[in-house]
Amino acid sequence: MKQKAKNLKIGQRVKFDDEKYCFTVRAVRHPFVICTLNLFGELYYTILDVENNYRGSSDSESFSYASDECIALAMCALHGEHPLKIQNAISQRNRIEIQIRDVVDPVKH
Repeated sequence: MKQKAKNLKIGQRVKFDDEKYCFTVRAVRHPFVICTLNLFGELYYTILDVENNYRGSSDSESFSYASDECIALAMCALHGEHPLKIQNAISQRNRIEIQIRDVVDPVKH
């Protein structure tokens, strides 16, 4: 499973063992991957740490994951590179092991 997580690419759809729906990979910058799911008008996200094999929500409420620009800023903060020095990390309280059931490549038109 760890190898699957390390090979994720933007646009792929990821089915986690403990989730009913697939998340879409929106950003990848080692060791982090940000995935989102828009379900019935609600946006859900999860951040993966592929080196330590866990995922979860952010420990900061400073970020939105609704657009590519917001996701890029959240990713910068995960790496300590946010322009306003805002920090971001995966919540220790809510993290779980990465367990990927399936990965689907995006449909090419």
